[in-house]
Amino acid sequence: MTAHALAPPRPWPAALALAGLAGAGAVLFQDWRMVAGASALAVGAALVRFPFAGLLCTVALLFVGTPSLKISHAPGVVTQFFPAMLLVPPLLLGFLAAAARDGPRPAPMRREHLTPLAPFVLAVVSLHLCGLAWAPHANFALGQVATVCFDAVFFWMLVAAVSDARRLRALCFAVVVSAVLVCATMVCGALYDWAGTRHLATGIALNFELFSEARWGRIGGLCSANQSGGFLVFAAFVTLGLAGLYRRLARVLLWLLALVFLTFVVVSGSRGAILAFCGAAGAFLVFHEPSRRRLLSRSSLLALALGLAILAGKPSFIDRMLVGFGYSGPLLFSEKKKTESSSNVSGSGARFRMWKQALSVMADRPELLVLGLGPGGFIWHTREPEVHSLWLAFFFDLGIVGGLAGLLGLAVLAASVVSALRRAPPGPARTLFIAVAVASLAEIGLHSLIDHDLTSPVSRFAWLYVAVLAAGLRVVRNAPENAARPLGENAHETPATPDAGRPLPAGGPGRLVAVPLPGPAGPGTAGGPGPAAGRP
Repeated sequence: MTAHALAPPRPWPAALALAGLAGAGAVLFQDWRMVAGASALAVGAALVRFPFAGLLCTVALLFVGTPSLKISHAPGVVTQFFPAMLLVPPLLLGFLAAAARDGPRPAPMRREHLTPLAPFVLAVVSLHLCGLAWAPHANFALGQVATVCFDAVFFWMLVAAVSDARRLRALCFAVVVSAVLVCATMVCGALYDWAGTRHLATGIALNFELFSEARWGRIGGLCSANQSGGFLVFAAFVTLGLAGLYRRLARVLLWLLALVFLTFVVVSGSRGAILAFCGAAGAFLVFHEPSRRRLLSRSSLLALALGLAILAGKPSFIDRMLVGFGYSGPLLFSEKKKTESSSNVSGSGARFRMWKQALSVMADRPELLVLGLGPGGFIWHTREPEVHSLWLAFFFDLGIVGGLAGLLGLAVLAASVVSALRRAPPGPARTLFIAVAVASLAEIGLHSLIDHDLTSPVSRFAWLYVAVLAAGLRVVRNAPENAARPLGENAHETPATPDAGRPLPAGGPGRLVAVPLPGPAGPGTAGGPGPAAGRP
């Protein structure tokens, strides 16, 4: 069978059909509801037909927080659904349809293709379903559980779909594209300010809001500043990992793009993001010896570059760092000279206040220490939009049982990463995996101490970091199996026909795994490429 026959269908016809249908709806119906409905049907059809391309688009648009569907239950208690969540049902249908069309080919949900985190994800969803029994507000709890289910389904699809190094690289580029869009929207947030609401029914509205500096005091773009900063840290290291796969101009451009992301991290003013960056940078130097040798010899230049990025991006960020970690003196770089620590509305003071308030509710009912406040219980009792700590969210929502489950999941993830690093051979693929691993663990382990959540609207970011890392673990785990197969045997892979008279490049087109070339084995290399492998 030829390579053309095995090539996947191109998504461009669906995109053109979408644009034509939306335009026809605007002309014929003259009503935004009909246009939205026609566009939604066209997008859904395209996602069902091209699920992997749709999954990459979902990753690129996951950060978009406006417009959002807001359902108000009480003052300060709101359920929100975002555009990316609406893409999940047709994506799931598309992957199920693709699995049915595959026939005898390996199904992506078979046991050998699952992640070591599978029991952890199932436990989190099950505990939240059980928590509905004692949640303080049933309708709000259902909205929180729906958010968890969206995150879990998105996690499963991402891990199951990224089956080889080629798809992992495509996923990483989707993250980079998303980061570019985040930076662009942050520029809009610095220049403009707009917000609006379209009421659909009692307590239900479409919310349009730009996270601008004029409105929020910090720049986030289409999502909050803390989430923008954390995502850009993650994307910066993914970009550095991708740079190792290319040479010359492409590598330099990716390096410069990573520096741009870092500058916008400073612009966001997120203390947790800077903390995650420092942790990720240190871990990357520990696990990647070539970079450690190169950068440690120029550590003063690295510190100078970070200082210049802070001063060029936003000097007042230094004051935010000081205030966030307890400083109460006069501000040095901000226009206002009085800190907000005394009023407990920013930094660690605000977080300790809300955590103490939730703990007091649990202390009055000791059984809640074991069971938790239930889905959305923290938000209901404190009227805060989120827990501001992923790991405390396990405890507040699910009690001691949930807290132990969260710690166990983190331990399994860390052990899997260490095992994968030992198995991965040196080379660009290992560098990419190290970059993904340190960025994900820094966001999950450090930034999540003071940000992110488990069921609130910002939970989708933490689940994305875990999903990308789990996908990378799966690719590394299956690398020996993929390398041993003839080219084209892997699911969803398109074989290529090499030029006549030339050997197939190591790793195949678009592959990151080195495949031995034909030829007699050299001394000390059992079954490896010999001297004749490089001769035509």
